Amino acid sequence: MTHDRREFLQLGALAGVGALGADRFADVPIRVEQNDSQNAADDWPGIEVHVTQERGNTGHWVLPGRRQISEYVFGTPENPRMTGQHWVNVAQGPVKQLLQEQTFQVGLPVEQRRTNADGSEYTITDILTGYSDSAQETDGLLDVRYVDRQPYDTPGEPGDTLDTAEVTAEFADPAGNEYEVILDHIVKPPFPPWETGGGVVTGTWLHGITGTGTPLMPRLFNYGALWGVGALRINGETVDEGRVIHFMTSENVRKADSYALALDEEVPLSSDERYLGHPHHTHLFLPPIKATPEGPQANPVPTAFELPNGETQPFVHFMWDEDVIEEVVVRGAGGEQTTTE
Repeated sequence: MTHDRREFLQLGALAGVGALGADRFADVPIRVEQNDSQNAADDWPGIEVHVTQERGNTGHWVLPGRRQISEYVFGTPENPRMTGQHWVNVAQGPVKQLLQEQTFQVGLPVEQRRTNADGSEYTITDILTGYSDSAQETDGLLDVRYVDRQPYDTPGEPGDTLDTAEVTAEFADPAGNEYEVILDHIVKPPFPPWETGGGVVTGTWLHGITGTGTPLMPRLFNYGALWGVGALRINGETVDEGRVIHFMTSENVRKADSYALALDEEVPLSSDERYLGHPHHTHLFLPPIKATPEGPQANPVPTAFELPNGETQPFVHFMWDEDVIEEVVVRGAGGEQTTTE
């Protein structure tokens, strides 16, 4: 019995459902859709993940704060790990300069860590971060479709990718200012050692010790994530363009009793341990980074939310805590369309 190339691509698409983690998608409709295109560029099986949240459900605006330090990720003062210095050393040009200023993207320098009284353990960061336990409940609307067509980051410009996404994201800060993020295009952030799968990834592990994303977030299962560039609108006015944008729908890593961010050693949280008992949540992060023709540069996000020190918050971190994974679509070449629930 012989099989042609398109049959094997269809088998690969079906295998993609398993790669996503069937147990985590037990209650999510999964649709396998054939692709009859004769264009060779369409032959790679793609995966789409559609996520929504209506207004009136719980969301949180995350505030600057210190972050507990995971021994599993960062080691001990006697044996520190994940300092990020190696990646600063190997980076080049504008990326090197940016990581020198924001090493937390790839690690945490030892001088930015606090220890306990006898110096035997790390306790919290010495810097305020956007990955804190401090947050205030607000409201937001979300509709994001992650379109994962490219399995690897490839050489070339950050915007050279087959991956795409569609985003509607509206939310408020604690002072009542209304925000909207407009995605322009997907990018592959040129940060060593990040592996972003073409700028959209599905069914992967991110953060923690993975090397992709800041290790200040715990290692977590990602249903869908994107990195892109776009505009920020506040109270109906476009305040900036060229902002770096990161969306991620992941397993829930916020604790039920305090909204604290779990440590790597505590993940996965049980249904009783996670906030609202919800299995997953979606976050948006706009770091203090702007995309320019010369490369990424450190640049505060011009939010309208004033902090107690009189300055405006230099990043946006918003959580949709009651998101719904509407559907997963697995597209392959040839075969018949099927739906499972």
